[in-house]
Amino acid sequence: MSEAGRGPDDNTMREDATMVFRLPTDTRVAARTNDPVHFLHLLEGEPPFKRIPLEHPPLTVGRQEPANIVLAGGTVSRRHCRFSRDGDRMLLEDLGSTNGTLVNSKPLSTPVALLDGDVISIGAYQLRYHRRSAELDAEADAMEGELRDAAAYVESILPPPITSGPVLAEWFYRPSTQLAGDAFGYQMLDDQHFMAFVLDVSGHGIGPALYSVSVANVLRQHLLPGADFRDPSAVVTALNNMFPMEQHNGLFFTIWYGVYNVPTRTLSFASGGHHPAYLVLPGATQAMPVGTRNPAVGFTEGRVFKAASAPVLPGSALHLFSDGVFEIVDDDGQHWNIDTLSDLLPEVSGEGGPRTLYDRVRSVARGGRLDDDFSSILLRFP
Repeated sequence: MSEAGRGPDDNTMREDATMVFRLPTDTRVAARTNDPVHFLHLLEGEPPFKRIPLEHPPLTVGRQEPANIVLAGGTVSRRHCRFSRDGDRMLLEDLGSTNGTLVNSKPLSTPVALLDGDVISIGAYQLRYHRRSAELDAEADAMEGELRDAAAYVESILPPPITSGPVLAEWFYRPSTQLAGDAFGYQMLDDQHFMAFVLDVSGHGIGPALYSVSVANVLRQHLLPGADFRDPSAVVTALNNMFPMEQHNGLFFTIWYGVYNVPTRTLSFASGGHHPAYLVLPGATQAMPVGTRNPAVGFTEGRVFKAASAPVLPGSALHLFSDGVFEIVDDDGQHWNIDTLSDLLPEVSGEGGPRTLYDRVRSVARGGRLDDDFSSILLRFP
């Protein structure tokens, strides 16, 4: 989702804008320094962590002007809902919208006073309401800036798609509002071997995210002394020895690492506490798990991690993903698991599969919201 463009001296909105904020011209007064700060965080869209101030209410929300907050799209009504003040409280009421306004998944029938952390659904948009003191808001704003910078750095090291050669590669990555420890990568090791990995560091926040970048850079730059990067067992074993959790603030990570031998069409792989990748053979209606049983990386120094291999037929596809792809609760209150997800994989094994998978998962997630990073990588073998 792109931020709406506005002229420096007016409230106009570009034709390609999807969101714009307009303050009522007759209520532009300076807020008192001791007033609480009210705002929304957009939970989905681009960029993440988008902040929508709720200054000088009442503020109407609709899909076009003269609404004060414009959210484009057919799921939002022309006059959808309204924010208003009652003392220090922020009230929200639905204005007879077609799809309704929900707070914490409950439709509004009367105005409701919002509590800090409430999740608001306005059509396809998910937003979290916050109320803070001015002092706490300044501190939180600085932290959110650091999170944005960290998220941008994490995304900057992700590999470009590969559109030709012995392996075709693409991915879809969407960070959650809590920065997590996902990282992935792939590259040709030489003219006969292709490497790919996905890893997930325990915890959320800047520390785990940057730790995952450190591990990813070790793999990208081949910085494991003595390890043959064509041997998944050697690589994961060496990572376990290099990153003991007691030397990294108690952090550990899970990983799937695989190497495709181009001449023999063989995939070798090793897992360290990570769920398997899934191989979809041509014409298959079920995906085949490919992984090995080993502990997470960082627990026990000196352990040798087991590897395995599988043949790869022409036209096969391999799915690598983080647990944020399948650890969701759907609209029926059912908790998904990896088996639920694997049933979808044969249908999303063609070009554009990772984005299609994201759309499918988000369409069934409760409230359309994903609580963890979504990292999906698709490798195809012509």
